[in-house]
Amino acid sequence: MNAAPSWLQFRLGGQTHALEAAAVRQIMRAPQLTPLPLLGAHSHSPGLMAWQGRPLLVLDLGACLLHRPSVAGDDARFLVWTQAQQAGVLAVDGVGPLLRLSATTLTRHWAPAQPGLPPPWSAIRGLLHAGDSADTEAPDLGRALSEPIAVFDVAALWQACWNRLHHQASGEDER
Repeated sequence: MNAAPSWLQFRLGGQTHALEAAAVRQIMRAPQLTPLPLLGAHSHSPGLMAWQGRPLLVLDLGACLLHRPSVAGDDARFLVWTQAQQAGVLAVDGVGPLLRLSATTLTRHWAPAQPGLPPPWSAIRGLLHAGDSADTEAPDLGRALSEPIAVFDVAALWQACWNRLHHQASGEDER
């Protein structure tokens, strides 16, 4: 089966980003979290969450990418993801609809990320953009992509935010 890719849109601040939808297993609102006292107050992690009998570390993408928490907002969502043997939870400001594009439309509206971006931005795989507004195959795409959407590799993003958290917890400069 060769299905067209789909992405789950999520919000951080005033920007929309996306993750490959196949990696997202569940979207939760305000799950019970167990705090991790050793991480301290400057943490990108609000704690651990139990999911299907296993503890998963929650990383706050707002804190990691924008230096302000996502978990405090009323619309905050927790995205449980798995990919290969990895799993985790990402807290975001909110979620949007799935974005599905045919291979033809994707060819017109995808720009691969340039190598060399610093972490965590190095987890961006590409940008979805409106491109030619006269695209008859996807007339609503121009509205959905009024601004480019950064598409992240979920495992790479989680790892980059974990590395940032680890460096802060050990007292190293995060730059």
